[in-house]
Amino acid sequence: MATPVIDFFGVVTDIDGAPIAGAEVVLQRGRESSETARTTSDGKFSFTEVRGAPVQLRVRCIGYREYSRSFLAASVSTGKPVSIILERAPLILDTVHVAAIEGGRMREFYERRKIHRSGHFVERKEIDRRNPVYTTDMLRRFPGIAIRPSVRGGNSIRIRGCRPTLWIDGVQAVNAELDELTRPGEIEGVEVYGSSAGIPPQYRDRAGRSCGAVLVWTRIR
Repeated sequence: MATPVIDFFGVVTDIDGAPIAGAEVVLQRGRESSETARTTSDGKFSFTEVRGAPVQLRVRCIGYREYSRSFLAASVSTGKPVSIILERAPLILDTVHVAAIEGGRMREFYERRKIHRSGHFVERKEIDRRNPVYTTDMLRRFPGIAIRPSVRGGNSIRIRGCRPTLWIDGVQAVNAELDELTRPGEIEGVEVYGSSAGIPPQYRDRAGRSCGAVLVWTRIR
């Protein structure tokens, strides 16, 4: 008997019923095969031609707990959306003191770009031109950087096999991957340093590791 093939869709909301836009929805079919979608402004997503074998659905969004559910695709009615509710889970970052620079936070980005030959810099106009799916896609062209798919969605970044220190707007993010915390549309600039030698002193790893660093500056809204 042939395995049934169906289309199904769903909606992602918070606990108050408000739709969540831009959430990453991953449909895992076995260990190797997966599809990714993002929710629209009304929280909706869809997948087509899904077979009735066991699949896993994972949903994640910055500021919410990751959702995971395994089921038989054939058990989901094509006429009724899959309802997913995400619980808030704000990311806890280390407390640091950052001195404000007159003229905006991007001023130091452009000043370092002029004098740091060991760093790599990506600014907003290049992000718009390349239109990447994930933030890490912008870093593939830089030497010494390895980008691999992450089991948690998106990609992981390693420099010489080691996870670089990650900073978001001057705050260190511990034990996190770049694609877990950022999306290309939210970023104004990215700095990448392949070794501790070129990292600005205030952004060096507190544990003394020499894995390099990635500094992300988000857009001011």
